[in-house]
Amino acid sequence: MRLKHYIAENLPDAMNQVRLDLGEDAIILSTDELGPDEGVRVTAGLDDEPVNDFSISDPQDDVDIVDEITEVLDFHRLPIEMIDMLVGHAIGIPASEWHISLAGALDNNFYFGQIPSQALSKPLMLVGSPGDGKTSTIAKLCAKARLSDIPTTVITIDAEKTGGVEQIATFCHRLQINLDIAETPEKLAECVNNVASDHLLLIDTMGVNPFDDDALNYLADFAQTSNAVSTLIIPAGGDVYETADKAAAFKSLNTKYIIPTKLDMTRRFGGLLTAAHSAELTFMAAGISPHIADGLSPINPVSLARLLLPTRLESQQHSLATGTR
Repeated sequence: MRLKHYIAENLPDAMNQVRLDLGEDAIILSTDELGPDEGVRVTAGLDDEPVNDFSISDPQDDVDIVDEITEVLDFHRLPIEMIDMLVGHAIGIPASEWHISLAGALDNNFYFGQIPSQALSKPLMLVGSPGDGKTSTIAKLCAKARLSDIPTTVITIDAEKTGGVEQIATFCHRLQINLDIAETPEKLAECVNNVASDHLLLIDTMGVNPFDDDALNYLADFAQTSNAVSTLIIPAGGDVYETADKAAAFKSLNTKYIIPTKLDMTRRFGGLLTAAHSAELTFMAAGISPHIADGLSPINPVSLARLLLPTRLESQQHSLATGTR
């Protein structure tokens, strides 16, 4: 069976795409709501693949899609290999607007998760370099959990940073979140074992240099003794290859998720996409503002495609070209 994904603003539109592309014999395998105002994704397929290709489209439409998506991805400084990969997938996804085809290509090549809506089977340990936004992201996750009435416990192992414990203690107190401090891997394991199973457990860590093996190994001891799943906190906007190297280094900590920060202060996302793809990390959420209450947003293929859209980028380019502000 050959499977294809279809993304549209609503289910009838998605089903119409399926019927037009695959015919009446198409089998609907799944339908997924992508979030408020983000549309739906339908996965469909055929038992018997026809001799001819599924898609019947105007060649000019394919040219337009290639031009539009290539221009956008090039602006974001993606490596040419990734541009070719995404464009290749996008032209095989029928859609009324080219950014929906791009969303389908992103869906095919990246992993997307969700902000925790209940207690997880393992602790989430937030890792990253100094200043990347780990503690503020913990606060934002706690705020989301509090709004959803999810019992939450935070354990910090970052007891040496000046003001670090006071900062995290302040927001935990305001949000009525339990807070523990563990200065050794053994103490962390003890704290984890004492947390109720119905609690979402978040572990705040010290910022480390990802290219310092001793620092990574030290942090790995905490991850192993707590049986935690690591979530990489990394600011958007970094150099493509440098950001990918950082993600690869943190992968040694059993890193599964990625939460990019500072999206509101970034215009080029090539480093972020390259890091997530090369390290096979799952997008959990995105930091869209410094505000704790609403500073963390879900992320899915459609919202990521919209993030890449050139509207505000063209405005910025015009300002730079004309010298206006």
